[in-house]
Amino acid sequence: MAAIARALSPTPKVRADPTANPKPTHSQLWLCAYFPDLALTALQLDLQQTVACAAQYQGQTRLYAVSEPARQAGVEAGMAPAAALALCPGLSIRNRDALAERQALVQLAEIALNFSPWVSLDQPDCLLLEVRSCLTLFGGAANLRDSLRIALQASTYRPLIALSPSPVASTLMAKLKLESIITDRQALRSALGPLPIAALELDDKLLRRLSRIGMRQLTDLWRLPRDGLAKRYGAELLQQLDKLAGQHTQVLQAFHSPPRFQASREMPIELERIEHFFPAIEQLAGEFAAFLKNRDATTLGITLALHHHGRPSTCLPLAFRAGNRDPQYWCRLLYEKLERSPLPAPVLAVSLQSDAIAPFQPADFSLFDDTEQANSEAEWQAVLDQLQARLGHQALLFPSTQADHRPECASSNKPKQVNSNPGLAPRPLWLMPNPAPLKLTDIRLLSTAERIESGWWDDQPIRRDYYLAQDNQGRKLWIYRDLSTKQQWFLHGLFG
Repeated sequence: MAAIARALSPTPKVRADPTANPKPTHSQLWLCAYFPDLALTALQLDLQQTVACAAQYQGQTRLYAVSEPARQAGVEAGMAPAAALALCPGLSIRNRDALAERQALVQLAEIALNFSPWVSLDQPDCLLLEVRSCLTLFGGAANLRDSLRIALQASTYRPLIALSPSPVASTLMAKLKLESIITDRQALRSALGPLPIAALELDDKLLRRLSRIGMRQLTDLWRLPRDGLAKRYGAELLQQLDKLAGQHTQVLQAFHSPPRFQASREMPIELERIEHFFPAIEQLAGEFAAFLKNRDATTLGITLALHHHGRPSTCLPLAFRAGNRDPQYWCRLLYEKLERSPLPAPVLAVSLQSDAIAPFQPADFSLFDDTEQANSEAEWQAVLDQLQARLGHQALLFPSTQADHRPECASSNKPKQVNSNPGLAPRPLWLMPNPAPLKLTDIRLLSTAERIESGWWDDQPIRRDYYLAQDNQGRKLWIYRDLSTKQQWFLHGLFG
């Protein structure tokens, strides 16, 4: 049973230097936030009830996680569902949703990025943060731990937190409910010594061999000569003990925030009224706003999807005329759109996603700018967004001039407002010596096409459509599409 539980909870994927005489390191301090109920909370189960989730292990169904009331009734992880139901007839069992767990862990990692620039998701139920350089900012390890705990618990997930110079040791202590803070490597072995050897991720056969010679605690192993321990039980055991004691510089894979946002909520039952499922939409909007704030970013549009049973999802796109990161503003527009969009069927789940994410650019005002005029412009843009949400993207048309000498073609109405008197077209400060081929990946066009067709009288004619563009790092680009070849895109200049 213990082997099944260990197999369902793998160890951190830590890359260490396997030297015979490791050099100690004092630079790292790892915080582990372990979520014992992650699998159950991701399924939105009530932890105050006798609930559990099951997973497949070697072709058989076994319990993966159980709630505390179920544990008090004798149910344990690794049990067969039939055996668990015999002990606790009222036990509710759901299938494990690994994707929902991963999405939840990613959302928790977004929160953790406010406390450390280095967050790792190498384990399926833990966050590992390297926090040595952050201690001064938060006033010490205890304050950092408490602040992180409050932030994570606000998302309904309850972590067990431990700190030590070793990520393996921090993970082990957190999983054993030892929420200790050990900042000195020299004190780590003393703190870990009383722990049972069975807590290590060792082979059952090796554990039995160690037990037969009276090895019960970690301190028993550390008393043995290193050479003899490696010769008798293998170098892998020695390396694991070194990692546990923080005698290797250990590097975990860092978590990088995804450039897009997607999150969802399942409803407990099918819901037909907007006011019943709209609180879930408000929660998703709040998560997206925190996502943008953590990246100092903004969005130009979101898409709300309502999922039904046996029918295609209802998608409600929402575009903004300027970058926005106000969740109340989004919810107000979405509610108006929902009121005007009859639902084809009851709602089982809602999801929110956005690919239109750009760097946040606060408004710039000079000393003598009229802030009332700027506020009036922002209010006008908000009115246009509201009208567009009510009437549709093509319902609002704006007059604009055309570069055409024919009177009947000199003006037109377009869905997007453009400057009718642009004056001189902008030009970049830096031109590429030779235009570089470009793929339109993570690049957003900021202008309509400016066609340049010239040089027909000599041997170097060009036919190009130029655009202002912005990449995912916020840089302004001058790009063009070559009309004389295969309409390939090129980067021609950079704006300062």
